[in-house]
Amino acid sequence: MADLPALCRFYQDICDHQKFDDYGADWHWGIYPAESDLKEAIEKEQALIGLKDGKIAAAGLLIVGNDPLYSKFGWPTKADDDEIAVIHLYGLHPAFRRQGLSASLLLFAEDRAKSLGCKVIRLDSMAGNRPARRLYEKNGFSFVQQANVHYDDIGDTDVDLLECPL
Repeated sequence: MADLPALCRFYQDICDHQKFDDYGADWHWGIYPAESDLKEAIEKEQALIGLKDGKIAAAGLLIVGNDPLYSKFGWPTKADDDEIAVIHLYGLHPAFRRQGLSASLLLFAEDRAKSLGCKVIRLDSMAGNRPARRLYEKNGFSFVQQANVHYDDIGDTDVDLLECPL
C-alpha cells in the first residue's frame, strides 16, 4: 500500500503524456485508471510494478479469471476461467522507454501467472497501436483477432486481442 501514491503518479504521468503520443491506451485518470482501482489491485495482490532507480518504470494489473469483456470471443487456448490471467493497465512511463523494461515486466507477469496455476494470459491493445502489438508479439503473445468492445470510459472501440499460452 506504500506504493499507492507513486503508482497513482505513474498512471497520471502516462495519461498526461498521451497527447504527445501517436499511439496510446486512451486512459483518463480518475475514470480509468482511478486511485480506487489501483488500491483494490494492491489489496488483492494484482498489481505488477517494475522499478528502475527507485522509480516506477512499468506497471500493470494481473487478474486471474476470465474477463467478461472477453468471454464472447473465440480464443485458441482453451482454459477454465480460473486458468486464465488477464493483463490490464499495462504501461511504461515515458521517461523509461526503449530500455527493455516492459519486456522484463511481461516475463515476470508470465512467471506469476504460471505460479497461480494459469494456462494462458490474455490482453487487448487499442487497434492500430503498432508499438504495443510488436512488444506483445515479441514477448510470446499471438494476435487472435480484432474486435469491438465496450469500455465504460471510452465507449465502443476496436481492439487487438492477444494471448500468451503458458
